Amino acid sequence: MVISVRVCSGRTQFEVSTNIIIDLNKASCLFNPKVSTKHLLLLTYKGVDVSMYPSGRMLIKAKSKEESLEVARDILADLGISI
Repeated sequence: MVISVRVCSGRTQFEVSTNIIIDLNKASCLFNPKVSTKHLLLLTYKGVDVSMYPSGRMLIKAKSKEESLEVARDILADLGISI
């Protein structure tokens, strides 16, 4: 699996990209999302706001690149995706 992290243009979030397709229906059952559609899942995970997309892309409003990577890995692990 490939994971890359970069600061978003607004510098308030980190964009985490993976080469994994995320099943948002499964994710919406595991997490308590604020918004759940077939194109987007908005949730708060361990106090961090996350936007998830089926393409494997996540926007994570974390304090650091390392924290955003940790959140992304934890979410994927909760979804049963080994890293």
